[in-house]
Amino acid sequence: MKSINLNKDLNEIYTLTEFIEKIIQKKDFQIDLMLEEVLVNIVNYSKCEYITVNAEFENSILTVEFIDNGTVFNPLLKEDPKFPDCIEDAEIGGLGIYLTKKLADELEYNHINDENHLKIIKKVE
Repeated sequence: MKSINLNKDLNEIYTLTEFIEKIIQKKDFQIDLMLEEVLVNIVNYSKCEYITVNAEFENSILTVEFIDNGTVFNPLLKEDPKFPDCIEDAEIGGLGIYLTKKLADELEYNHINDENHLKIIKKVE
């Protein structure tokens, strides 16, 4: 398992994607999208002091765990958004958790020792 500590800054997405790309030895749009969506939510809403990301890649399975000490939030309990009837009625934002749920093969959330732990499991093709 490899770990990285990130600052509470949206620019850390570049650091995070490079970290994961070195582990899986390739660029993967779906993984990058999930990582970005989760990090943006943590940075913008959690009020955390730190973010740690643990990653492991074994037998084509990537496991990424985000850990932060911010506001307790289980994204798995968030209801899926209601989609508008037409594109003109669509609003920007609000799809990050939904996209992550759809793209991940498995998601797990736990609140342990005053920390949020969100684990994303994804088969890498």
